[in-house]
Amino acid sequence: DRYFNSLVLFAERYLNNSEESKSVIQDAFMALWENRSILQDETAIKAYLYSTARNKALNLIKHQKIADEYNRERLQRIDSEFYYMQSVIEEETQRMIFTAIDSLPEQCRKVCLLNLDGWNNMEISRQLNISLNTVKFHKKNAYKLLREKLQDYFHLLFLV
Repeated sequence: DRYFNSLVLFAERYLNNSEESKSVIQDAFMALWENRSILQDETAIKAYLYSTARNKALNLIKHQKIADEYNRERLQRIDSEFYYMQSVIEEETQRMIFTAIDSLPEQCRKVCLLNLDGWNNMEISRQLNISLNTVKFHKKNAYKLLREKLQDYFHLLFLV
């Protein structure tokens, strides 16, 4: 308590924020508590608190600078026209693909969706209780039908 207010004012010179300064000083006191056995006299304690407060404030500034740069770059990327167009194309392409998948015969659709979820042929065979050759047939048929249904939209797939 004896040093708290003056340390907060000291930290505010770096941070220009009272709440962050108080938090930094609380961290400095926690560090002092953890190292209390090595600090013997009042001069050493005072020097330790000021240097710890300074280092913690500078670390916070560095962290904020990195976070601000990341957020600035992210905002630029999100706001860019390219990102907008890319997102629209991706969503529309995905919608067209799933609409085409939904129009497949039931068994072809099931096999295709399980395959898209990462299931291998054997797992699909077990899940649907059909033979491995039947799975292969439905996959082949599904992809053939999808190619036919989506042939006019293949140029969009290259934009994704």
